[in-house]
Amino acid sequence: MRRGLCALAVLALAAPLSAAGGAAPSGEGVLAAACQGPGALDLLLMPEEASALDAETNALTVTGAYTATDKRDETKPKPVGLFLHRGEAVSLEFGRMDGVLVVEADGQARIAAAPAAEVAGATHDLTGLEGRRAFVAAARAAGASALQSHLLIRDGALDLRPVDDAPLAIRRILFQTADGALAIWQSGARALTLHAAAEELARLHAPVMAMNLDMGSYDFCERTGAKGPEGKLGASYSCGFLDRSGAERLSNLIRLFPGANCG
Repeated sequence: MRRGLCALAVLALAAPLSAAGGAAPSGEGVLAAACQGPGALDLLLMPEEASALDAETNALTVTGAYTATDKRDETKPKPVGLFLHRGEAVSLEFGRMDGVLVVEADGQARIAAAPAAEVAGATHDLTGLEGRRAFVAAARAAGASALQSHLLIRDGALDLRPVDDAPLAIRRILFQTADGALAIWQSGARALTLHAAAEELARLHAPVMAMNLDMGSYDFCERTGAKGPEGKLGASYSCGFLDRSGAERLSNLIRLFPGANCG
């Protein structure tokens, strides 16, 4: 496995084909994309599911929600904010973030605003205690997963304002289009403010919803290649600050399956 930003060029080759009724995102900054439907995305709880990284599959795996400074179960990394994993409550501490990623048991996924988080066909307002309780109960019954992060684009409009002296960093964003396709976008090797990154993403790809993914010293990114004609798995590339040897500090990973549900 080799590391480096040069791997971004390889990631870009994973852009999927057009989906029925619309095309999956591709082009500038898009690392990978999947069309709407089952099997598009998975949420891995770390370190419990670290072995899933060895699965022979075509995937882009990146850091998802932020990781807290305190621990869960005394020793394991803890996600910041509400975090559910396959119906189990990992953290019920609702954070001051208005973005929610919901992954159904079959791998269908959507980005929602906290006041309108849908799971198993019902919508819940997570800004209130009763709404959160109902959402968690429904997710448990459906075997769904969920995480919180900062919402950057909501209903096609920027959901944040420019801030004076805002920090500059390489940005990675999960976004969703009007026809439900999901994609992971990165600012390449360029350090941008969060507002500037959201503006650029909106200009390039016009997403309906977009949420920030953790980066910095928690930046994990790995591309696992598709199987070749002899059934052998293609090369894997580390494209983040952390490779597998540093993944023990992470609480969760998002795994996107390029080309899923695309024609």
